[in-house]
Amino acid sequence: MAIEGIRDEGVSNFVKPEKQTRPPVANRATDPFILDLLCKMVVTDNKMIRRSQLLNVQQFLDRIPVDEITRDEKARRYIDFIRRGLEARLEYNLTNPEMIMHHINGGIIIENQLIDLSNFRGLANNEIEWINAMVSENLAFTHIDSEVDNVLDVCTRFKTRDYNTAAVIVKEVEAAISNLQNKFRQSRNETHVDAMFNLAEGDFQDCVRDAYNQLANPKRKLLSGMQGLNELLGGGFEDGRVYVFFGLPGEGKSALLVNLMYQIKKYNKDYKCKDPTKIPCVVLLTMENVVTETTERVFSVATGNESMIDYEVDDVIQMMRVDGGLTLDEANPVNIIVKYMPTGSIDTSYLYTLCEDLEDQGYEVIAMIQDYIARIRSTQHFQETRFEYGAVIDEFKTFAQIKDIPVITASQLNRDAARHIDENRQQNKNDLVRSLGRSNISESILILNNADAGFMLAPEMSQQGEKYMGIQRVKIRYRASNLESVYIPFIHNGIKMSEDLGLPPTYRTTLREKGFEDTYAEKSTMYQTNAIYDMNTNTVAPTDNIENIFNGANFISGDQSTQATNMDVLMPMVRKPYLYDSCDVFDGPIC
Repeated sequence: MAIEGIRDEGVSNFVKPEKQTRPPVANRATDPFILDLLCKMVVTDNKMIRRSQLLNVQQFLDRIPVDEITRDEKARRYIDFIRRGLEARLEYNLTNPEMIMHHINGGIIIENQLIDLSNFRGLANNEIEWINAMVSENLAFTHIDSEVDNVLDVCTRFKTRDYNTAAVIVKEVEAAISNLQNKFRQSRNETHVDAMFNLAEGDFQDCVRDAYNQLANPKRKLLSGMQGLNELLGGGFEDGRVYVFFGLPGEGKSALLVNLMYQIKKYNKDYKCKDPTKIPCVVLLTMENVVTETTERVFSVATGNESMIDYEVDDVIQMMRVDGGLTLDEANPVNIIVKYMPTGSIDTSYLYTLCEDLEDQGYEVIAMIQDYIARIRSTQHFQETRFEYGAVIDEFKTFAQIKDIPVITASQLNRDAARHIDENRQQNKNDLVRSLGRSNISESILILNNADAGFMLAPEMSQQGEKYMGIQRVKIRYRASNLESVYIPFIHNGIKMSEDLGLPPTYRTTLREKGFEDTYAEKSTMYQTNAIYDMNTNTVAPTDNIENIFNGANFISGDQSTQATNMDVLMPMVRKPYLYDSCDVFDGPIC
């Protein structure tokens, strides 16, 4: 590996310890293999790399004896490369490999660089874990080496009773051990699960920076293809959280989960894995419908057609690949994995097994969808069902946090909810989902208590005979929009839900026919929506000209153009979408 072009400054930065100690046997810092990995680590863009771990690498280099660096020119250049890379990451918070490389080279593009970024994919998670463990172990070894003489001296004085009082020697032993333990703590290989908030100087800054970088990362949320649902979610499905959708039996829970699996693949094409060597995948662990049934639903959701047996098999494959975008390539990199397990055959520990098996095959799970809670067991054993289901959600939460991915699942509504829905349907009432509340959760209120977000589902028909899925948010732990319920249309097959991401919204906030003018006025004030997209002119028109637009203008609705003939059609078009880069045809503040 060529090292030309790496600047030669840096040796003077090494500070010789006040007390010269023997080089620790465990320290292999000048090993070319170790240095090569550390060079790759500083230019790898991977969420597994935490600030505390980079600081450990910095300490690791500081403990290399100066004479070892002086007599090894190649090692010195490698170490200079690593130091400048650490400076880029720790002082300037850079994560982009190209920007880090420019910083290392002083902003100059130099041929024959130490690392050729055009052919560089970054380190895998297991390689980063190995480096972090190696660095941590070596630092611990050097801490022991630097403190062993002091500890031996105190212990010798204790053994020979060379002290005046017991209190004195006890304090000295405590101080010696405490000092060593503090050094161990500082060099510990800490993951995102181990992170701790601390006001101590250094720890505080590192914790805030880590939290800020995580929250500011635009890719920490997975988008669905439905703007209305994304608004309810606060932008999308967040890593480390558990989402539960509650519905009646046979009323669209499983179909919604299949839609979400497909849409996460379709609308997150630029997702970057935490491990850049892996292929991203969305997993549906179905414990209700076997793979054959789920495959047909995937066909319906991807193509908009009802049944695959209406076509020849080669046509089905072509439709799913071409029309549905179910391909794997550089422009469409997210895979879909569907795994069936019989009801009650597994507990939540299987989620780890499934993820690890997929990692061995070169995949990284970016979202886990499980259908549904009552069909999987807790790793604990409870006699009462309500405690069992609450524990399942707790274990889902632990899994979501450890794997740093969202977990999406479903559960049942109770008989009282069925009665409310049936009575309202018989009376031709609209907005059925709004009649449901927390008391309508069937299996256990602990499910909702332990989840990060909960949503009620109820499909219904509008007075125009169009099918919608009503979704009402009943709980969310984090910041989201004030919108609490939406109605998302199905296309004609009744399984595929309308996808409007990047388009004028197709969802509605009510299916009631009366009071549309009042609803519109309220929304104009509440959401400050002041524009609507006019297909005739391909421009955005202010809402004060709605009457003019209303007389003959065409508006986009899903994938088709429809003539705006009444306020019922116009209403779903005027909401400002949630903040997406692709939705730039609307103006004004977001709701």
